Amino acid sequence: MIEQVVRNLASLKLSSCGIAVSGGSDSLALFHIITDWEAENKPEILVASVDHGLRSESKAEVEFVKKICEIKRVKHFSLKPTMNISEARGNLQDNARSARYQLLRNWAISNDLECILVGHTLDDQEENLLIRFLRGSGVDGLASMESIVVRNEILWIRPLLKYRKEELRNYLRNNNYNWIDDPSNDDDKYQRVKMRKLLRQLKSDSLIAPNFAKTADHMLRASKLSKEIAKQNSKTLLSFNDIGQITFEVEKYSHLFGDTQFRILSGIISWFSGKFYKPRFSQLENIHSKILNGKLTGATLGGTVFKKENGTIIITRELASVEENHLVKDKKFIWDNRWLITLKQKTQGKLYVKPYGLLYLDDHGFSITSEFDKSALATIPTITTNKGVKFVPLSNLEYDVDIKLLNQDDEFYKFF
Repeated sequence: MIEQVVRNLASLKLSSCGIAVSGGSDSLALFHIITDWEAENKPEILVASVDHGLRSESKAEVEFVKKICEIKRVKHFSLKPTMNISEARGNLQDNARSARYQLLRNWAISNDLECILVGHTLDDQEENLLIRFLRGSGVDGLASMESIVVRNEILWIRPLLKYRKEELRNYLRNNNYNWIDDPSNDDDKYQRVKMRKLLRQLKSDSLIAPNFAKTADHMLRASKLSKEIAKQNSKTLLSFNDIGQITFEVEKYSHLFGDTQFRILSGIISWFSGKFYKPRFSQLENIHSKILNGKLTGATLGGTVFKKENGTIIITRELASVEENHLVKDKKFIWDNRWLITLKQKTQGKLYVKPYGLLYLDDHGFSITSEFDKSALATIPTITTNKGVKFVPLSNLEYDVDIKLLNQDDEFYKFF
């Protein structure tokens, strides 16, 4: 197992890697395999642990990982969401997962890491497949996790997807490495725990094939084909402008395959929200129906606003879903999932990124001339301090900053 994992990573010829380590057996096994790997061309290793703030034990678990990193002489970072996840709208576990990936992504970008390694296993693959099958998911939901995937300029790698959790624990035991058992992993109030127990029962009763997870591999191939069709259609259907607004004609959209229509919608919403996971199909159906047959005067889904005017669909970011005051901590970072902001010089004092629509315009001496949709313009990033506005795109203000909309092929279509 160990030899194969490091051989696969060595073949990628990476110079730097981040590892997401929670303190559980899977991620710690990955950490020790990588840090014990001896090679001349071994990449630089950094570690991040995410404290969601949802459990009283989470802070101690991060400290546990930090101490192990100190022993191995690996730099450790503790990441924590700025918002209270427990008070956010929607499913708690989905919100926690989304926050975790966003924190890790921004961490990797700010530290110029080429990839992030995560410790998903074959057991996770099976659990996901069963959960989504019982939920009624389509091809994408039933598709297997990919061992390597690129999102937002970061390479995400799952080196342990072919291995069982018990294999990893045996590796840890044999090397006298400790791990932390999260008590929530045995709490039946969580769906994943119920699925884990159901899987054990199905296997013990010989009601499920040993290669059950192969179904996900078959679905992945079908998913890739559907994605490619949707991507090619999108390139002739969708139009972007410089402030992140998307438009398309209903007539052209109506002639596409049904699967392609839904895939384009979910891809757009995922791009606006930055979430790796697609919106529920039932929610998409409602928007889809209104696009083809109904009225759309401001329907929202996943922080995305849909409007229909004269046979054209206009899609913008929802201002209410944008963080009001983002404190700048790094010179290079992604803001509101779609904007790559790079500060070109060291700044004095605290800087914030604020959506244009939340500025008190009467208090500042700058002008902006634009024929762009006002609701779309309201969600572009501005650079501010406690004393005033430093920079607004499309205005007469100048500042040593580069702001790029991540809407190129490799940045937009990966959400499909």
